Amino acid sequence: MELDGKRVSGGKVTGPSPSAAGPASPEFESGDPAAAFKAWVAKAEAGDAGAQRRLGLCFRDGVGTDRDIHQAIAWYRRSAAQGEPAAALELGLILEAGLGFPPDHGEAGKWYRVALDQWRARAEGGDAVAQLVLGLCHEAGAGVAAGYREALKWYGRSAERGCAHAQWALGRLYEDGLGVVRDYAEAVRCYRAGAFQGHARACFNLGLMAELGLGMARDADGSLRWYGKALETWRRQAEYGDPAAQAALAAMYEAGHGVAKDYAEAARWYRRAAGLGNPLAQFELGRLCMEGLGVERNDAEAVDWFRLAAERVHADAQFHLGLMYEQGRGVTRNFEEAFRWYDKAADEGPARRWDAFHRIAPSAGEIPEGSGFGAW
Repeated sequence: MELDGKRVSGGKVTGPSPSAAGPASPEFESGDPAAAFKAWVAKAEAGDAGAQRRLGLCFRDGVGTDRDIHQAIAWYRRSAAQGEPAAALELGLILEAGLGFPPDHGEAGKWYRVALDQWRARAEGGDAVAQLVLGLCHEAGAGVAAGYREALKWYGRSAERGCAHAQWALGRLYEDGLGVVRDYAEAVRCYRAGAFQGHARACFNLGLMAELGLGMARDADGSLRWYGKALETWRRQAEYGDPAAQAALAAMYEAGHGVAKDYAEAARWYRRAAGLGNPLAQFELGRLCMEGLGVERNDAEAVDWFRLAAERVHADAQFHLGLMYEQGRGVTRNFEEAFRWYDKAADEGPARRWDAFHRIAPSAGEIPEGSGFGAW
């Protein structure tokens, strides 16, 4: 493929990367995350830094084990101490946000420096994934001052080297006019580069641009083709156990993008992703339970899902949890608790940066295997 007239290669998605969200693990792929967790414990205790990071992800999201943020931190710390920059970055994000405990900005800064020094050295050497990570950090303000222009620079370098996720991220900045003058045609060009490599989010965005006629002539048939490619990729990754892909597939069924609208099917996929700790899916499943779409209306279950997502700093879930407390739906009415959650939803501090980073970071299958930067 070509980008800006240059021939590029690499960055092609070949399948789910080994991570807690979508690991290359027979136990996980067979639908037994508890067995996968047990296998990683043995490797992690033997000193495998990659397995230690996966345990951090498991404890963070409650995959194959009970959710325990303190255990997550402990395993991330052991992995990061062995030179895993992705673990160090995740550790910085969690410590700065203070997920259920007082934030530790000093310790967070230490691990951010460890991670960013390693990623920057790799990026300056031409590593496309490291360049992508620096772009993500600058966009979210993770360990560095938030800035779209700097994000644009690093995304651009990574995109030129063929990183499909960077091509998608770059297109999104052009589409929304973040750090650059809004340019739909340029956004389409970037999305197309990622879509030709099978990047599902790029395919979806290209389908949406074709449907709306942004940056190109309106093309209903073309839109359906690109939606179909996104669906095909997300379905394959979802069957591997990638919760982000499961949530995306659910959203396609809920909205009817490229497929007949089906709330029951949407709820089924949201439930699978929610069970693997995906906060977006937990919030969306809670919303379907609250509204009785695809499932029986159940305010108590909605509260449970909202709470799980809210504890993972999902702002919409925090707001809805506050709403449930204010109205006494599925829970005893409690105005003090309601406004506590409203305040959290409105907070634009470190916790929101943690959430922002994970929304734009790649999931399983969106980054090449062996890159050292698996799904988040």
